[in-house]
Amino acid sequence: MGLKFLEMTQEFEEAILVKDLPEGVVVIERANGEKWKLDAKKDWCRWAWRYEEKKVRLKFGYVSSILINDEGDSCEFWTEEQIG
Repeated sequence: MGLKFLEMTQEFEEAILVKDLPEGVVVIERANGEKWKLDAKKDWCRWAWRYEEKKVRLKFGYVSSILINDEGDSCEFWTEEQIG
């Protein structure tokens, strides 16, 4: 079951990638206003810095989450903690 299958069968929400922090951590703001720290499962998300303060698609989970940019690139994250 690939990412394309997940994208077609599960709901993604619009989110803002607020900040790309060191060590593969990003801060996102969900559509409901909650801010979360996410930690990349594989080192770091190579495109995250280009999407700071921009919209991305988010499949949020309390254990793990997926971000997809408007070019279709995706990164998987561990959902770390809610902030602010």
